[in-house]
Amino acid sequence: MLHPYGVLLLEDPSTQSVAAAGHLSMVLADLVLLGSALALSFDVSIEQSLVKARLATAATLVAVQDLPLVMMSLGDPASGGHSYRLTAGHLVTVLVLYGVFSVGTRDQHAPRFNPMLGGLLLGLGVLAVRLGQILTDPAPFLTVGQWQDVLVLAAIAGVTVLVTVRLLRSPLPHWAAQRIACGVFVIFAARAWATLVEASSPPPVVMVGVVLCSSLVATTAIGLLGASLREHSSREASLVLRAAEAEATVQHDREVVHEMRAATAGIVAGVHLLASDQVPPGPRRLALKHMVDAEAARLGRTCTDDGPDQLAELAVDDVVEPLVIAQEALGHRVHWHPDGHRVLARPDALAEVLNVLLTNAHRHAHGHATTVVSQVTGDCVEIRVSDRGPGIEPGLEDRLFQWGARGSGSTGQGIGLQRAHRLMLELGGSLHHDPSGRGGGATFVVTLRNAGLDVDAGAALLMSSSESREPSVTTAAAAS
Repeated sequence: MLHPYGVLLLEDPSTQSVAAAGHLSMVLADLVLLGSALALSFDVSIEQSLVKARLATAATLVAVQDLPLVMMSLGDPASGGHSYRLTAGHLVTVLVLYGVFSVGTRDQHAPRFNPMLGGLLLGLGVLAVRLGQILTDPAPFLTVGQWQDVLVLAAIAGVTVLVTVRLLRSPLPHWAAQRIACGVFVIFAARAWATLVEASSPPPVVMVGVVLCSSLVATTAIGLLGASLREHSSREASLVLRAAEAEATVQHDREVVHEMRAATAGIVAGVHLLASDQVPPGPRRLALKHMVDAEAARLGRTCTDDGPDQLAELAVDDVVEPLVIAQEALGHRVHWHPDGHRVLARPDALAEVLNVLLTNAHRHAHGHATTVVSQVTGDCVEIRVSDRGPGIEPGLEDRLFQWGARGSGSTGQGIGLQRAHRLMLELGGSLHHDPSGRGGGATFVVTLRNAGLDVDAGAALLMSSSESREPSVTTAAAAS
């Protein structure tokens, strides 16, 4: 803002050039004030802060009532004192400024009008008063030789102090209030000094004070805007996080409801068969009652949501058997025979994954039977669930395990496979679609860590499991 001094004085170091450089510096200072008001107005649109709106109004007011007089001084050096010396019109300026920072600020409500528009209207009003004063007295500058001028000068000083105090007590951040108050004091001191010495041209020292005031206001406005943008960004990030958490909660609830609906269907079908005496007493009826009890217990644990169980060694057959019986109760044929394999998993999670696969096979295989086979592959156990339906729709393979992914003719919600895939990852295993499955249809492979039984123990467990599950084998055979 002081660069006009360097440009003009290098060409012509005369008194006239010094005065012109001073006036140009004041023009730049007023333009900087308008820029500061614009930044504050943008800040207000973000924060809806009344005190910042009033600050933008004050900056606009000061620039609007001062800039035309400075431009007039550039054209007529004889009236140059209006741009840097105090007059009675400045008493009106500081009184209006005090009103801007005082009236209607107690409740700190949101701004009701554009702050720059308010500053423009107030600035034009003050400018009209000062121009009227110039018309009646072309040189209305205050002097210390007349007591009336001294009283006006003291009044200007007193109101300026009140404005400063009001700023320091405002809701502005303390650092910002101090900088703005310092700027107000500096510009008053600069103009007061020029008035006391009755300067006939803009003193460079006074110009430094004016430029310092504008610089303080501008840097403070930028600092406040930066702080508001950072706070706004932080709030936005917090809202995004809360929205993501809410979405995750809704997604989890929909997943639980999806599984509860599938499990309830098997329980209801089993209870209906038991209540209607369609299943005579014997191993088949016992297996059906065991399925209802096991699925009801799993459903109860799903509803309580006490957190996942720890990984444990479990028999695959213990998990598969109730699901096969439940599917049979629903009219879905499942080919399965106990294999005696043991894995490291959570029983409820593995049951939910397999139930999703069997339910999908029942829905999409159009009456065809589903096959469940488990086998040891290296250090893992693979459980393959195969159907003879139409298979996976072309173009769906890449997003098969994404939320909401489903075929064009599917009546599902695209929830089950996504949840099943995630549960398998949590178990340290995997779930994938095997496109090379034989016989057409879809084949899904569940892979889990082998529990690490030795051969003898595995054989003994297989015999024990086969004997204890003879009714289940019968059921599976009947279902096939």
